Amino acid sequence: MNIEKIHKLFLSNKLLLVTIIIAFIAVRLYSVNGQWDNLSLWGSMLIQIGIAFFLLQLNYTFNIIQVNTFLPFLFYLLFIGSNPVFYYDLKGSIAAFCFVLCYYPLFISYQKPNSQINALNISLLLVLGSLLWTPLLFFFPVFWIGFYNFQCLNIRVFFASLTGFVIVYLFIFALSIFQGNENIFLSLLPKSETLLVFQGANLTLSEWLSWGLLLITYPIIGIYLYVFNISEKVWTISILSYFYFSAFVSFIFFFIQGEYKSTWGLISYIPIAFLIGYFFSRSNKKVVHYLTLLFFLFFIGIGIAQQIST
Repeated sequence: MNIEKIHKLFLSNKLLLVTIIIAFIAVRLYSVNGQWDNLSLWGSMLIQIGIAFFLLQLNYTFNIIQVNTFLPFLFYLLFIGSNPVFYYDLKGSIAAFCFVLCYYPLFISYQKPNSQINALNISLLLVLGSLLWTPLLFFFPVFWIGFYNFQCLNIRVFFASLTGFVIVYLFIFALSIFQGNENIFLSLLPKSETLLVFQGANLTLSEWLSWGLLLITYPIIGIYLYVFNISEKVWTISILSYFYFSAFVSFIFFFIQGEYKSTWGLISYIPIAFLIGYFFSRSNKKVVHYLTLLFFLFFIGIGIAQQIST
């Protein structure tokens, strides 16, 4: 079988898609160690598979890559499945799911100045997710920049975004008054000791290798996107540029908030999996086809090495 046929298998072969899902689940089952009632393991696994499917749905809904491809789905599960640190991070998986859901209301707001409801929905998702993981609040300005780039940011959209924050905490305040316990409200307020946690990421050798490859690939995708891909539609470039920007922000926080490296990794892999999937899907060059295969083999090897080391 030549490299072109192998590449086509990665793009649209449903049997390969099912195989990746089974392998992803099998690796989790292998790591159970008798903890069959561990809700964090099963919950994280299901949510992470859901995030991968949502990436597929985003592509089908907005026709971003413009070819039939499973690569964003496959790469996300490949990245997550290659590192055991993600296996039991239920809170991080929920935070990542809230984050990826925010893409949909943002993308449908493109050039629509009356996008207050979409801004409110994003705000509610971020605030509700921040009740489990406070740093999700850092994405408020990231999505404001997204609204600006999509030509739909105005004073109404901005205040609608703030309204989501107010609604959630007003509800919590009312609940605490009803329960006669103001500690409910105070305990759920964002705190600097959980939000402003800055320490370098303590990475293993396997993590340095995998993140090093992604950091090398990231600027290459940027050059392809902004220099050699000028024939793409403005709509497509706008969405891919936002993926690129959100990946940049999450990369930074991954390395400066080492205590939360698992959750930042789950979030960072969302835009980078889509960008890498786009890059490997759109090019017809044989060298890119070989790189696709090598990418898969590399992360499979990293995953095997991580399992052996644990």
